[in-house]
Amino acid sequence: MGLTGETNRYTVDNLMRVCDSLAVVGSMQFGISGPLDCHVYAVRGREAAVLIDSGSGTHTVQLLRNLGRDFPGLPVSALLITHCHADHCGGAAGLRTKTGCRVLTPLSTRAALETGDEEMSGLRVAREQGVYPPDFRLQPCQVDMTVEDGQKFSEAGVEFTAIHVRGHSRDAHCYLARAGGRTWLFSGDVVFYGGVLGLINADGSGMEGYRADIDKLAGLGVEGLFPGHGLFTLCGGQRHLDAAIAQCRQGFIGRQIGQGDLIF
Repeated sequence: MGLTGETNRYTVDNLMRVCDSLAVVGSMQFGISGPLDCHVYAVRGREAAVLIDSGSGTHTVQLLRNLGRDFPGLPVSALLITHCHADHCGGAAGLRTKTGCRVLTPLSTRAALETGDEEMSGLRVAREQGVYPPDFRLQPCQVDMTVEDGQKFSEAGVEFTAIHVRGHSRDAHCYLARAGGRTWLFSGDVVFYGGVLGLINADGSGMEGYRADIDKLAGLGVEGLFPGHGLFTLCGGQRHLDAAIAQCRQGFIGRQIGQGDLIF
């Protein structure tokens, strides 16, 4: 099948349940959805699931099939988007149509997603760099609610706080989640396992944003750290954030996503 083709090659053995209230239902690295998808997380709340990011939209049916295997019969109440890059938000329209979920984005992400603007989302440049195939387009999606830095909100009984940390992109947000006595951070492409930074060769990505905002991630007491790509952890997440903060205080550029030991 092509990049936009759905397949049925996954079986029930491909479950990616992380714990009783969290599953990975999409991911390019884990091979459970499309080759352009970030990690798509499903948080089990009261009587509904909340999705963190949508993937690119090329394998939305497979993503929902995975969700049904991990959390059978659980509806999707909301989709939280971390930023406007297509691997994280391209599937929003399809998920909204198929599940009836509400789509929540940072205020600074809304215009890019609702219009499918290729300059605002960085898609045109990313296609030229070979990140996306020539025929890939960002499908516009209506946004039901926007959030801003520090805003607290609840979805399906899970308490979230939006945290704006520029550096990967101008609109990049993390979502701090507290439920059942757990503290998790869904960091999008802001910070990765090992304190790796999400610097990329794109407009809006740079150390200036990290220097200004990274300290917002200090002292959160994060246990589970769940980034948009690569490894994640259920415990000791704060030490990875602290490592990223320490790198941003040094006089040289720290470890960045896309280096040799981090292969997409």
